[in-house]
Amino acid sequence: MMLKRLLLYLLILGIAVTQPACWDQKEVERLGIVLATGVEQAPGGKVRLIVQNISPSAVGKGSQGGGGGPTATSKSYRNRAAEGETLFEANRKLSLETPRQLFFAHNQVIIISEELARSRGILEVMDFFERNPQIRRTTWVVIGEGDIAALLDEPGRLETTPAQRIFGIINERDLSSQYGVRMLGNFLEMLEGDGVQPFTALLKITDNQAQPEKHGDRTAEGHIIEPNDKFLINGTAVFRRDKMVGRLNPKESRGLLWVRGEVKGGVLEVHVPGEEDKTVTLEILRSKTKLKPSISDEQIFITVEINEESNLVETTAILDLTKPETINKLEKLQAEAIRKEVEMALDQAQQEYGVDVFGFGEELHRQYPQQWKEMKNNWADIFPTVQVEVQVEAKIRRTGLITKPVEPKQQ
Repeated sequence: MMLKRLLLYLLILGIAVTQPACWDQKEVERLGIVLATGVEQAPGGKVRLIVQNISPSAVGKGSQGGGGGPTATSKSYRNRAAEGETLFEANRKLSLETPRQLFFAHNQVIIISEELARSRGILEVMDFFERNPQIRRTTWVVIGEGDIAALLDEPGRLETTPAQRIFGIINERDLSSQYGVRMLGNFLEMLEGDGVQPFTALLKITDNQAQPEKHGDRTAEGHIIEPNDKFLINGTAVFRRDKMVGRLNPKESRGLLWVRGEVKGGVLEVHVPGEEDKTVTLEILRSKTKLKPSISDEQIFITVEINEESNLVETTAILDLTKPETINKLEKLQAEAIRKEVEMALDQAQQEYGVDVFGFGEELHRQYPQQWKEMKNNWADIFPTVQVEVQVEAKIRRTGLITKPVEPKQQ
């Protein structure tokens, strides 16, 4: 028995001695945690890298007050920027001013300027982030309008940093379905594929409509006024290979998402026949899409079958929702509204930009692998000629707690 114990102790000791040490471990106190990264063009053909570091001291002070965020005089983050011939050079230049080593494992969003995406392209940006072992493929990629430094310094109240606010807005995307956004891994797959072109969301700063026109100078009383501006993620940037070639507005973006089967929520408004000033508002519950390609006499056909369900949540018209014919009429109007959004997206992608962001090429590859081998090199020229038929079946599941709106009595 004693011999068995001795052998067990020797075995454990041998395993412990032979295990490699954590030679590359980093002390968290020495790290500068990066939550967001911005990339834009710089003078002289250089690129500018902007990183957003969270400030542990400011966050700690803010949380002590019970508000969960920084005080009016503190800042919970610090933005730093550097320029270089390459992004890696710019990254290394940041070490000249950063007391802590930058750590990208918690990076939540990558913002690429629209100017750079249109003129220079994003290949070097994607290469830099794809090679970095700290960058996760689940990091969101968005295209920023205007000054990236301004986007990363937009003030807010609910979240500690601008990066966390952008991340939070993206997490609520299914409530509107008005933009198509992609994670780094998925964006790279689309960039490298030959049957679909990349796309992702557009981020900009817009006026804050919640700011009162007149609220006086109440800062002396400790009142923190609403900021002048706010974030808005609305619309989709579409690419041809590595360069941005155009944008889809919110309705066109949802048309794209309908085709891809990625609409999980949102709001649809339809006008009541005979009462064009009256609307019915429907909340999208779920949707499902099937793409059915076919080839006949060298002509490619795609049938887009969409099944959608919704709830009626509001109406400005006096409708008797107990009648099946009323519900049937609204379902047809809803299906027509969905079909129009899809056709708007198709028109922009096929005729205006000539980019297959829908993945029609991928579906052809799956269904017709031999024919796809012959056409994939010319898909950019073939795609605008594809005939697309949109078939929509829409169902209204519930109408709320009432079946007939309030109607004032005649005096």
